[in-house]
Amino acid sequence: MSISGTTLRLSGMVSGLDTDSIVENLMEASKLKIQAVEQQKITLEWKQEYYKEITNKLYDFQKKYYGSTSSSSLTSSKLNSLTPSYNSSYISVTASSSSSADNIYIDDIVSLASSTKLVSSVPISSNPTIQINTDALSELAGKNIVVNLNGVEKLLTFTDHLYASSSDVQTELQSLIDNAFGSEKVNVDLDSNKLTLSSDNNTLILKTPTDGSDPSSILTFDSYSSNRIDFNVSLDSVSLASSPVAGTDIGFTVNGKSFSFTSSNTLSQIMADVNSSDAGVKMSYSSLTDTFSMISNETGVTSDVVVSDTTGTLMNSLFGTGIKTSGTDAVVKLSPTGSTYPADIITVTRSSNTLSVDGTTISLLGKAEGTSIEAINISLKRDNDAIYDTIKSFVDDYNSMLSSITSKLAEERDTDYTPLTAAQKEDMSESEITLWTNKAKAGLLRGDIYLKTIESELRSIFYSPVMKLGDNTSSLGVASDIGISTTNYSDKGKLTIGETKLRNAINSDPDKVLGILTQKSSVSYSLYSTQEIQQQNFNESGIIERLGNILIKNLNNIGVKGALINLVGSPTDTYTKESDYSKRIQTLDDKIENMNEKLADEEDRYWKQFTAMETALSKLNQQSSWISNMLGTNQNQ
Repeated sequence: MSISGTTLRLSGMVSGLDTDSIVENLMEASKLKIQAVEQQKITLEWKQEYYKEITNKLYDFQKKYYGSTSSSSLTSSKLNSLTPSYNSSYISVTASSSSSADNIYIDDIVSLASSTKLVSSVPISSNPTIQINTDALSELAGKNIVVNLNGVEKLLTFTDHLYASSSDVQTELQSLIDNAFGSEKVNVDLDSNKLTLSSDNNTLILKTPTDGSDPSSILTFDSYSSNRIDFNVSLDSVSLASSPVAGTDIGFTVNGKSFSFTSSNTLSQIMADVNSSDAGVKMSYSSLTDTFSMISNETGVTSDVVVSDTTGTLMNSLFGTGIKTSGTDAVVKLSPTGSTYPADIITVTRSSNTLSVDGTTISLLGKAEGTSIEAINISLKRDNDAIYDTIKSFVDDYNSMLSSITSKLAEERDTDYTPLTAAQKEDMSESEITLWTNKAKAGLLRGDIYLKTIESELRSIFYSPVMKLGDNTSSLGVASDIGISTTNYSDKGKLTIGETKLRNAINSDPDKVLGILTQKSSVSYSLYSTQEIQQQNFNESGIIERLGNILIKNLNNIGVKGALINLVGSPTDTYTKESDYSKRIQTLDDKIENMNEKLADEEDRYWKQFTAMETALSKLNQQSSWISNMLGTNQNQ
């Protein structure tokens, strides 16, 4: 006896029947139905897996050769691009698929485009100073100071000398510095009893020695005082040569952009804010010249740098009256046809150092000195070897992509092998399960309508002639005309390249080759277009453009969904549950859950029936026993 849920189960206690086996056998038909649905689900999951593999293969091909879901082919651009040839360090040339010039001649780079620049009118840092205590000059001999010049540090010792005046100290210190670093590197000037150390285009730092030999009672100066500003101290502590920053609030404008700071901010913070703003300038500092500069991000005569203090005097302290150099335009004399004849030379003016000549981009990197002309010849030609290599790579990858489809379409199917049930797996080894499963999965997409459609469309792009634009009766040719064709039926549409034929076609008639491969239709392809427009686009498009449109038809994930995307979802969305196969699998999941619930109800029903029978038999036995007992008692009397 057992209790399952709310059902009391009596298992053959009275009848002697094997109720468990009987119920199990009665439920076998229902279990087989559930197993059939589970096998359907597994089969769908296997097919979904195969579809995803093929979708990924097509998507990877699309990403490599088209860059996006657009039919604007990266391969088409590469095949149509020209290779520039020139011998000059003054320019850099990039040709594109839209380049129409064969040759370009640059006669003279008159000027380069430059930015407007504002530079400090004078060095902006204050120089180190030393205050002399003339009452203690007799104690100066033997004392030390540390001088650091451009990273070279020397300990200078005042000699045993009779120092009678501040002038004697000036003379001695100048001599010590000259002996240590060389003459005319650092100037020591005297004003009353104050020495000032200056050094043009050098970084000078004064320090006090750490061994107690400093002359602090005679010479007073700040240790680590320098003729270069410290960017990491607050404005109220920074040493500027001109009027110090006054007040707490500091404000200024650069090209109309307002900035607000306080004297607790550092120059490093201020420069970072200016450079990251939309003022359109780059602010920098030169430790060599001890000057600030602001350079316009834009080039050309219209670029400008306008600086003004609104609160305080920071900009005045950093730039003084300022030295402004106005921006210039790039001026180039050239011939877009490659002619050197003076009458064919035109003057081109641009605000930047980049100019486009009929689809070819020329970047100006420099110019000859003075009035010398550059006389640069630029030759634009197609690289035939690169074209061949690009086509071969494209065809090889196409064959690999096509094979992922045709191999599934041709795979043999053995219907004797179906997904294994849990019970079947219990009696098999792991290797046997794997072997069986591989055979059960084989051929699931044999003759699949979706894949057949894609295969047929892919083949048609090579067999159908590419029509001339606006002329539905004349064609440029087909792929086989330029050496790209299929050879054997057993290859299932795989392409081969006749190298000699293709190379000859590229060398003799590159326009025909590129037209057959890359021509763009006069009408755009869209999944929303009418059938007539799509057909016209197909007829006029080159092979690469046609292939791109087939990929869109199957992989488009925006607006109208592609066929494979509807089927199993997009690789970029990690295959969402909204796809057709995901929904079908979910439906079977729900069906299996419902069938299992009914199976449980069916089991309960059988057990209730057998339990009722056992209960009835028990009561019957009890009554029979009572009657027998009663009859036995009467006979004994």
